[in-house]
Amino acid sequence: MKQLIFILLFGLSSIGSSFSAIEYYFYVQLTDKNETPFSLDNPFEFLSQRAIDRRAFFGIAVDSTDIPVNQTYAQEIVTNGFRVHNTTKWLNGITVATQDSISIEILKNLSFVAKIEYTGKAPELVSAVRAEEVCEKTKTNEIIETELRTSGLYGAAADQINQIGGMLLHDEANRGEGIYIGVLDAGFFNADIMPAFELMRSENRLLGTRDFVNPHSNIFQENSHGSNVLSTMASYIENVYIGTAPMASYWLVRTENTSLEYPMEMDFWVSGIEFLDSLGIDVTNTSLGYRTFDNPALNFTQTQLDGRTARMSIAAEMASQKGIIVVNSAGNDGDKAWRMVGFPADASGIITVGGVTASGTASTFSSFGPTADGRIKPEIAARATATALMNNAGAFSGNGTSFSSPIIAGMMACFLQYAKNHHSNFSVDDLLQFVFRSANNFELPTDQLGYGIPNFEKAVEFLQVSSDISTGKSTYPHPIVIFVDYASQLLHINVNKQVYGENYVQVFNLKGETEFSQRFTTESISLNISHLNSGVYAVRIISPEGIATVEKIVLR
Repeated sequence: MKQLIFILLFGLSSIGSSFSAIEYYFYVQLTDKNETPFSLDNPFEFLSQRAIDRRAFFGIAVDSTDIPVNQTYAQEIVTNGFRVHNTTKWLNGITVATQDSISIEILKNLSFVAKIEYTGKAPELVSAVRAEEVCEKTKTNEIIETELRTSGLYGAAADQINQIGGMLLHDEANRGEGIYIGVLDAGFFNADIMPAFELMRSENRLLGTRDFVNPHSNIFQENSHGSNVLSTMASYIENVYIGTAPMASYWLVRTENTSLEYPMEMDFWVSGIEFLDSLGIDVTNTSLGYRTFDNPALNFTQTQLDGRTARMSIAAEMASQKGIIVVNSAGNDGDKAWRMVGFPADASGIITVGGVTASGTASTFSSFGPTADGRIKPEIAARATATALMNNAGAFSGNGTSFSSPIIAGMMACFLQYAKNHHSNFSVDDLLQFVFRSANNFELPTDQLGYGIPNFEKAVEFLQVSSDISTGKSTYPHPIVIFVDYASQLLHINVNKQVYGENYVQVFNLKGETEFSQRFTTESISLNISHLNSGVYAVRIISPEGIATVEKIVLR
């Protein structure tokens, strides 16, 4: 474990106290990981037991992207006069800082350097943001402090949890117990003393913090945005506010510097989610997004919203491939010139969350999709207009997809807990698809809300149906039995002699379109379904008496 800690902190331990000098940041792409002392045969040198267990649970192999960057290369960069600020093992790169931007030419001549990219500048080790600066420093200007007074066990949070059908999971004791959630944000002002988090702290479920902007800061004296985000999940004060995952355990990570906007922050985030992965995190929430910067020459274009351009988006997808449920806000540009989602909300394999009002209509500011390559974004939505939040004074409301995102992240933690406790055969993508298909606009998704508002009660049903089918358990009332053989790609239907005769089977997609239909007069029939895409389908069987039996199946 000591070696693991050294790897994660490499290049940060030698940083001194704050200075006023300007540092220039560069991303250095390395060519390889040759001659590394680490081996895939001994992953415990660079991954925690929990991270390895998560991969094993989902059948995911540890691979070369998990091996840290070559420390010899990093040391040579330091020897040449640069400070290593953070590294990315997944993408095999290093973010360096220097007060002499011209000196970067030195690194271009090193044999192990593939390319170098300027990513921004900042005062050396930016000091903590003070409390009185918090609202002004929040670029999205999301916080609208309006005191809320409500009653009932869940207090001010009840409506936004009921809107997504979340109470069933909580009522059945799925409140995030045993699930680790990582929150990547701009700071967590007063999270160490807020009454809303007292239960979390007393039960030692605030697992730790890490600051990738300034490792010497007090993360609890930085921006309050992360505390507001955390409150939607972790708060627990009966009759005042209970969040969507009040019994989960949390890691708090700072990657955003609210005093400036440069691509280097996106690379801080990549290192942040890699750090959380190494700890064995299950779910992450990121209520951040990027598109334009203080230096316009570094701005993105909408044609780059393909999930494959920004390193941050690539890393978000990689995190999902390593068994993490990655949740990201869609952004608040729906009524602005940019209009579209940002980065990494364009990533594949993650949940991008838009915003709605209490009545379920789209929040005017909620960003639009689709991505540049035509994928649906956002996929789902939750409360973003007048979202109930918590601070030291109690419950208040705020606007922004920064808050709809953690509402979903917390509920996904509860859904994951339920799935682990009751089922064994599912993937992260399965869970995402069950939630997407439970949403109210699944059949007719829109550019602003995607599939719409999810219903976690239905998602649980989809999970149950999928589990029953994969184990061969009947989901049909006797005397009709149906199950899917995934290995042979066959849909098996059996009828006993009580309804033996000329039966008629039809398979529909969720748009109501007929995929295929067939009559059969035998006791059983096996239909080839290899041509069907993954998804939810309705199967209707009409008996000789004209009685129709309809049920859903989920194809993986």
